[in-house]
Amino acid sequence: MARCGCGGGACTCYLAVGDGLSLSGSGSIANPYLIGLDDIDCTQVRPCISAGDGLTYNSATGVMALRPSGDAGNIVTIGGDGGTFAEVDCADVRPCLSGGNGITYDPVTGLIQTRLSTDPGNNAVFGGDGGVYVPAGGATVITGCGLDGDGSAGDPLLIPTATWDYPCTIDDHAGRVFCDTSGALRGEPRPVASFVQQSQDTTYPDTAVPAGIDVLVENRVFVINNPDPCREAFVVVEAELDVDLTLPVNAAAAYAISTDDMVRFHNRGTATQFDVHAQGTKVYNRTIPPGGVLNEPFEIRMGMGTNGATYNRIQTFHRAFLFNL
Repeated sequence: MARCGCGGGACTCYLAVGDGLSLSGSGSIANPYLIGLDDIDCTQVRPCISAGDGLTYNSATGVMALRPSGDAGNIVTIGGDGGTFAEVDCADVRPCLSGGNGITYDPVTGLIQTRLSTDPGNNAVFGGDGGVYVPAGGATVITGCGLDGDGSAGDPLLIPTATWDYPCTIDDHAGRVFCDTSGALRGEPRPVASFVQQSQDTTYPDTAVPAGIDVLVENRVFVINNPDPCREAFVVVEAELDVDLTLPVNAAAAYAISTDDMVRFHNRGTATQFDVHAQGTKVYNRTIPPGGVLNEPFEIRMGMGTNGATYNRIQTFHRAFLFNL
């Protein structure tokens, strides 16, 4: 309680305090009043406090302590030194972790380590000390047949080449190199030379030689296949024809490959001539497209038959030399 009175130009105040409080000071500016608390007994304070979740509290002693949960599986206990203690086994913790980008993790052993990318071009490796290592100055590679260099800036990869020592220009006449589906280097198709032939020897009853010129007697077709599916075949064809003739006195006869008259006989003797013949040869060229087929005719023609001239045998040879270059 406070009371103040004034007189003679001055005021005076008196203060009084109740139980549990104390008063000190004179009330002057230099020594103002101070109100304090008297000593408080713990028994007065302890009932004012209570324990919440995770704690126990003894209001008689004022002791607070951790209260472990009684739920099944709780591993938190109070240790022998009075501190909080949770015993955790490694096998319980390891399944809680996993490896992200750049990490491999084994939940059985708990081993964590760097995972190197398998993308093409990655040159990071594990060094001799077990650390991640990329060669200084750029990545290098180990080369095999057909490549030189290690891929560094000072020793780039290159294909060894020879000097072009031909009189023609390399840009206009050199071959090309290709990459196949497996990544191997390939050159142009290999040059191929091949040979096929067909022969036929046929006898006939005596048959009159036609009186006209270049009369078609028979056509023996020669089938030629180009074995190269990539390139045109240049074909050298050789054809041979031999006909046996019977020529009475003063008889004549001729025969030809296609319309190319090659042989003519005339019996100017005094007796019949039997099995008169001569073998003629003709050479020419053809082309066949890649993988194509050529049905090449062999036209046997006869003519100018006089005075009972006959034939009784025709023999043919058809040969083909194929070049794929």
